[in-house]
Amino acid sequence: MKHFYKKGLKIVLAASLTVGIGTTSIGSSAYLANAAVNPNLVPIQILGVNDFHGALDTPSSSPLGKIGGADYLATNLNNTEATFLAANGLADNSASNSIRVQAGDMVGASPAVSGLLQDEPTIKVLNRMKFEIGTLGNHEFDEGLAEFKRILDGGDTSDFNEITQNYNHEASDMSIVVANVVNKSDGAVPYGFKPYEIKNMGGVDVGFIGVVTTEIPSLVLANHIQNFNFLDEAETIAKYSAELQAKGVNAIVVLSHVPALTPGNPTNGEGAVSGAAVDMINKVNQIAPNNSVDLVLAGHNHQYTNGKVGNTRLVQSYNNGKAYSNVTGILNKTTKDFEATPNAEIKYNLQDVTPDSAVRSVIDEAYSLVNPVISKPIGKMDSAVLTRDTNADNESPLGNLITDGQREMAKQAGIPVDFAMTNNGGIRADLVGTAASDSYAVTWGAAQAVQPFGNILQVVELSGADIIEALNQQYDESEKYFLQISGLTYTYTKSDAGEKRVVDVMKEDGTKLDTAATYRVVINDFLFGGGDSFFAFTKGKQVDVIDPDTDTFINYIQSQIKLVTPELGRKTFKTEAEIAKEKEDAAVQAITDSTTFVSYKEKDAVFKGKTIPGATVSLDTLAVQARVAPVVADADGNFEIDMSSENLKEGDTFGITVTDADGYSKTFTVAVMAADPIDNGGSEEIPGDNNGSDIDLPDMDNGNGSTATLEPVIPPAIGDKSSVVVPVKNENLPQTGDENQTGIVLGGLVLIGVGLYYVRRKA
Repeated sequence: MKHFYKKGLKIVLAASLTVGIGTTSIGSSAYLANAAVNPNLVPIQILGVNDFHGALDTPSSSPLGKIGGADYLATNLNNTEATFLAANGLADNSASNSIRVQAGDMVGASPAVSGLLQDEPTIKVLNRMKFEIGTLGNHEFDEGLAEFKRILDGGDTSDFNEITQNYNHEASDMSIVVANVVNKSDGAVPYGFKPYEIKNMGGVDVGFIGVVTTEIPSLVLANHIQNFNFLDEAETIAKYSAELQAKGVNAIVVLSHVPALTPGNPTNGEGAVSGAAVDMINKVNQIAPNNSVDLVLAGHNHQYTNGKVGNTRLVQSYNNGKAYSNVTGILNKTTKDFEATPNAEIKYNLQDVTPDSAVRSVIDEAYSLVNPVISKPIGKMDSAVLTRDTNADNESPLGNLITDGQREMAKQAGIPVDFAMTNNGGIRADLVGTAASDSYAVTWGAAQAVQPFGNILQVVELSGADIIEALNQQYDESEKYFLQISGLTYTYTKSDAGEKRVVDVMKEDGTKLDTAATYRVVINDFLFGGGDSFFAFTKGKQVDVIDPDTDTFINYIQSQIKLVTPELGRKTFKTEAEIAKEKEDAAVQAITDSTTFVSYKEKDAVFKGKTIPGATVSLDTLAVQARVAPVVADADGNFEIDMSSENLKEGDTFGITVTDADGYSKTFTVAVMAADPIDNGGSEEIPGDNNGSDIDLPDMDNGNGSTATLEPVIPPAIGDKSSVVVPVKNENLPQTGDENQTGIVLGGLVLIGVGLYYVRRKA
């Protein structure tokens, strides 16, 4: 499974003594008891985060309250560590019984407070929070590994903006481990990074192996990865697990920027685990059955994860500092391994504690430097506020603007796309303008506040059926999560049971979405990984990547002369009765527009016409109240009905009913016309009293001195209020019922003359 998320957020993982929230004291007592019984047993704690994305000050919400913020995270990590140490009778952490680690994407796709300073404030914050070991995510490659290494080293540079040049650089205290990224030139891990790190915890060595997803070539600019090879994650883990075991290190932790997912949220406790990280561990177990991997920290798709794969614990804690993983276990000094699979809980980074002052100081300093940039105008708009508030159809003007912008910027980048969709929860504020002379100015900060997360925008290929499935996933029982869309419109309805569903999805050109066709859709990495339960998006195939949503929105505003508030109406509710009536009307109109007949004349052996291909055509001959067996129109819509058993005369009528594949039908009334006159070839004279002279043709006097034109009799409709006489649209098909009757009149007068001739002879 390929569930990729690359958003500009932060995530925290931490370790605790127990599986369930609120049971820490019980688990701690158990560990303390075990340690007291056997001095060889060492309690340890691993606190972890993933996908932090420079989110120094990004608040969010959870079932337990407001969450997020690096200053709150620092306090929560400290408190969780203190609880662990106290519960296990440890006066302090001098023996390194507790360690803090990260699973990639600490930087990149970051909010302005960090991103405008090349994420150097994030490195300072991680130092203040005492993170010791980490791996690479795909975003560490955003500007190339050389730049990431400069950031880690705290190196000076003159290549960036003035505020970055003057910023007080600080080197990172973390060791970076990444085993499956190697130079193409020599096969070595680049930039002095290590494949693994060995850390002594309470007297027992623990190995930490790092791996990053091999999907990086699809996620990063080619020139930033062209010098590296990305080795299979599972094969790499198996290799270095064996190397560590050979060194006597049996307790092994993998820091992996590889996606995983557990249904629900941290309040549910552990559960089933799915995703690429599960496939990775299963492969490790297959190719190296004696491996000693005890714990895997996952990342990349920004999801909640807590469960086991065999004997291996697998955890992930969302992103953007929303939560952290608290993993606890007992090491055996004799076996140098975990006594059992470690326990874990994913803890929300709740803002119900006192924020850490040292971390807050870093954040405040960063704000003071970036605020002048944030306050600069980048565009104009036609109103003071472009709202994210939604109407009854869960559609907002700002949502339409954002998705229109994503589609437009993809096209400007030379990437053809059909649609754009975003989760409404990613729109964090109204777009607020500042009054100017002829409009309202939009500042960089105002735009960034709307789309703060820096989610990477993916271009994915999805079938029409997958798109409809995703749209329908808005209408689950809670209807809590919904999409803003561009490039398509749709109608949705509600059944008698109250269930809603999507119908009539239309493309921008007015044509219907083809369920079997493949379309290109811009979505963010959060949705691509199934975020907000939009699992249909995980079926997509990633074909391209554009800028993060924050940058894309800002660039779109800058590209416009003035933002115009988009109209609503991309989602429309209709009742089932309204939809059924519209569908019937459209079907009947389609039959009407497609149906033409060849004029039927007395004694014709067949009746011919053209209608919707595959439609069923049935005939009622009113003259004898009979019904001829129906026929089916061919692939071109042509049909023929055998009339040889009928004996219809001029002036009779018959009904033709056309029924399409969906059962919609329309009945037409056709008038029988006179047979063609007998052609004698000009070689015989018709005998008569005038000895071959021309026959006088009587006028049809209508009483006012003019000559009447013969018209076929059109009776009332046959059992259907929509019954009509159908005009022939093909120039090769003569008109029925409303054509020029001159030929008929002349032919009729000739026949009358012939009749008079024979009457006279008999007389």
